[in-house]
Amino acid sequence: MQPEITLEALVKFIKKIQGFEILSHGEIKQHIAPIISISMYAPGQLILKQGDEGKSVFFLYSGHARANVHVNSETTLHNDMKEGGIFGELALVTNEKRSADVVAVSDVCCLSIDIETFQKVMLNNWKITKAIAILIGNRRVKQLPGY
Repeated sequence: MQPEITLEALVKFIKKIQGFEILSHGEIKQHIAPIISISMYAPGQLILKQGDEGKSVFFLYSGHARANVHVNSETTLHNDMKEGGIFGELALVTNEKRSADVVAVSDVCCLSIDIETFQKVMLNNWKITKAIAILIGNRRVKQLPGY
């Protein structure tokens, strides 16, 4: 069952995501909120599969998910994600395939935006493009050795 998420709750949630705090209330309502889809996942359900095409970017609205990277048939825990986590964002700027499986650990509610639509929004709004650049930059820094 899909939760009822008000427009105001959605705007408040998006404003808390690192990088997106630079967007105004009106920019989120006008450009981001109308293109969001809501999906629910049960514990153990696969949200993204490593190696698949990147067709959407996901925002973890509620619940707990885990990204697992498979290397030479071994699974390496990559990242635990809770509310406010974002994944699949590299597909916005690269043509790389998904780099990890993302699995729901608890009941999960995800907000998603298809890549083509989000790229069009990014082309028309530099602040949204900057938000994504900040997000990807911070993610890459955290992957550096010794961070």
